[in-house]
Amino acid sequence: MTNPSDSRISRRKVFGLVGGGALSAAASAFAKSSMPKENVFQSAVALWQMNVFKDTHGNNYLNVEGSVAMDVKLTGKSLHESLSAFSDGIVAEFKGGYLNAGQGTNGMLNLTGSQLTVAVRLQSPKGVWGQPLFNKRGSHESLVFNLFSFIDAIGFELGTQDTPGVSQVLCPVSAIGASDWHTVICRYDGKVLKMFVDGVVMDEATPKGPLRTGNPYPVLIGAETDDTSIKAGWEGEIDYVALWNRAISDEEVVTLSGGSARVQFLTKKYKELHLLPPRPDLYHEKYRPQFHFTARQWTEHLLNPGQQQEGWLNDPNGLIFVDGVYHLFAQRWAKCWIHAVSKDMLHWTEVLPAFWADHRFGDGVQSGGAVYDWENSSGLSKDPDNPALIAFWSGFDQMSQCISYSLDKGTTWHKYEHNPVLVHPERDPKVFWYAPDKRWIMVLSCEGSYEFFTSKNLLSWTKLPSKIPDSYECPDIFQLPLDGNLDNLKWVLVRGDGFYSIGEFNGKKFISETNQLPGDQGPNFYATMSWGDIADEPGRRVQIAWMRGGSYPDMPFNQQMSFPCDLSLKTGRNGLHVCRNPIHEISKLHGTPHHMNTTTLNAGMKLPLNVSGELYHIKANVNLSLDSEVHFHINGASLTFMSSSVACNSQQIKVMGTVSTFEILIDRTSAELFVNDGLVSVSSCFLPTDNNFNIACKAGSITIESMVIYPLQSIWPASF
Repeated sequence: MTNPSDSRISRRKVFGLVGGGALSAAASAFAKSSMPKENVFQSAVALWQMNVFKDTHGNNYLNVEGSVAMDVKLTGKSLHESLSAFSDGIVAEFKGGYLNAGQGTNGMLNLTGSQLTVAVRLQSPKGVWGQPLFNKRGSHESLVFNLFSFIDAIGFELGTQDTPGVSQVLCPVSAIGASDWHTVICRYDGKVLKMFVDGVVMDEATPKGPLRTGNPYPVLIGAETDDTSIKAGWEGEIDYVALWNRAISDEEVVTLSGGSARVQFLTKKYKELHLLPPRPDLYHEKYRPQFHFTARQWTEHLLNPGQQQEGWLNDPNGLIFVDGVYHLFAQRWAKCWIHAVSKDMLHWTEVLPAFWADHRFGDGVQSGGAVYDWENSSGLSKDPDNPALIAFWSGFDQMSQCISYSLDKGTTWHKYEHNPVLVHPERDPKVFWYAPDKRWIMVLSCEGSYEFFTSKNLLSWTKLPSKIPDSYECPDIFQLPLDGNLDNLKWVLVRGDGFYSIGEFNGKKFISETNQLPGDQGPNFYATMSWGDIADEPGRRVQIAWMRGGSYPDMPFNQQMSFPCDLSLKTGRNGLHVCRNPIHEISKLHGTPHHMNTTTLNAGMKLPLNVSGELYHIKANVNLSLDSEVHFHINGASLTFMSSSVACNSQQIKVMGTVSTFEILIDRTSAELFVNDGLVSVSSCFLPTDNNFNIACKAGSITIESMVIYPLQSIWPASF
């Protein structure tokens, strides 16, 4: 999983909803409560009601900076909702300005101790978020508290003395209504940080220690500070802001949120996953790949989704074959593991995400692998005849290696209650069974190297002494038969960028016998993962990768997977090499083939091919002159062949020996080229510019001994 380096982006992790109804019992218990809001606010360090510039205790004067209107009286429904939430119907309107409370009277806003509560009632009438709200922030390491918003979430950060960085909780605005009035309460009781929205627990984290002290930065409403400047810009309304140096009770949370009946109603509303009906053109949008896997949206119809939003995908994870079903998991940039299933690695059905971010370990579920615990060595299944499917993933703290498991072949997932199973930097655990020692082995990406760990039960891990330097992210390791001989297996270690080494593994150490060799030389190939242990196909290994960096303007999806490729290990004149070729199952998508007999093109000649369609599988045998330069133009994709090199969309790739055979896969937004039986492969993304298919000889000559063009069918249903 590629880790973003920008500090704000790296904190903009993912959000899953904490189990619904965490406050339901409390709300029921207080159903007859009539606690007046004055009793709740009486012990507040500060309460700003927005009708005057001082708080209700007569302290903590607010300075207005920029465009903020105080003492604005609500009317109609907004007034009724304010009064129902035990407020006074008077708000401040923010139009890019902010309020500055400084350090408070006699420094009283510099809170100390091990408890804190922040409450803000606010609204963004236009549903536009993405700006700071209320904080005592400053630098990342001095931050005490920070209520802020992203475009798609409201978040709260807390700084404590025993927790590096910050602890963060988040609530997606899509779950609560982006333009509605909300009471946001964030409470730290010394052990657990909880975020309530309208009385409903939306997220929680476990900071350690008392609040940070010595923060020199001001308390701001509608802005935030860093070391050098103040950032503002929020446009919305705030009814009140309150700050306690204690953890208010569940009863008080219910009171401030409008009472138990409202909290009970909203608990059900906020916790339900409201699936939208799919768009009529789902999987058939203009730039949607038609035989490559892409992600769909479930609860929103959003164009150009970003890294954490529905429709985005990146690293493939946990590829596994169980009971005739191929499981494909993928990242939604650490927000969740996307999940799809197939019986042929062609036709995929995406189901709801397998599991979501865990804020205990840095707000994310990063990349990793999966195993079928066929001997129930973990003991996670009470029925030995129904072993667990176990997924290994890393937290975004870059330390916690965790597991989730399924007892129904991947339909539902549970996070292991004793996570993490290993605390070690950094991420992307790949786990496999090593039969000679009857042990499980984990390969972990560790700050520029790969390190090995071993376990008998998948739950307790011991570090092995070996290390593989110059290796980064997303490791994959497996055996391949050499030249098809199942009695002669070699180990292959693949790195995140697709480069691989061939060698031996003795259960403790990988001994490389080759240099690092490129698995694919295209610009859009990263974070490989593979299926193995495929029933009735011993030795078969199928690889897939994230086609990173493709462009899909104004589409409800973003990024795609490469087409699955069979890997084979072959002896060549330059030593051992892994070859990549499209899986044989692609023949199920073939339409009526177009055959070309022997044809020669000389310099200056151009051959248009009248083949209709936009999806192709092309196979050819060719002879190229030493000075040849031949261009295949297919729907805007440009593939160039010379005698000993190829180029896919302009990137020149050397070929060992002479180009004699090739295969091309053309989808709507990708071209994949396989030369000389897969000795060289090139994966590249493009945007179609036309529907032309022609071959142009720019120099030298080409003789096409044979070529067959298969139009391909879409893998997606005609309607959803």
